[in-house]
Amino acid sequence: MNLLLFGFKGSGKSRFGKKLAAEMKRPFIDTDDLICELYAEEKGERLPIGDIYRALGAEGFRTWEKEAVFSLENIKASVIALGGGAILDEENRIFLEKQGILVYLKANPQTLRERMRKAAFLDPNNWEESFRNLIQERIPLYEAVNCPVVDVDQLDEPGVLAKLRSLLIF
Repeated sequence: MNLLLFGFKGSGKSRFGKKLAAEMKRPFIDTDDLICELYAEEKGERLPIGDIYRALGAEGFRTWEKEAVFSLENIKASVIALGGGAILDEENRIFLEKQGILVYLKANPQTLRERMRKAAFLDPNNWEESFRNLIQERIPLYEAVNCPVVDVDQLDEPGVLAKLRSLLIF
């Protein structure tokens, strides 16, 4: 069984995912890394995820993200960090629900504000409004997913890892 972590950029999906995977001796996969690999294979150029987003735009990026998500089909017994937008697409969400246990890593907007300062998908000319709109758009969608929620602001690192470990059934 896979454990699939989703939430906003900066909620700790990669950080906690890597630590949990190492502790449990399981593979760790980050869909942002998969997008970078797919992009490099097709374009012959390795770029950071933010540069890929800027190059492709939102719609183009989501196409690559879907390809990365669906490449997880035969992955077993892994800890997977999903990009912040992966779960927003209904087709992705339905597919991911069949791949393991989805877990929403929830962080409050104040925590996210600092961590998302350099996010490629936020308008640098109107950052605050862009950030506020993103929060208002995604929180209801994230919270609508029927899955466990781990509030990363209410627990310290060992507490978050213990909660994730308790959900992990391989």
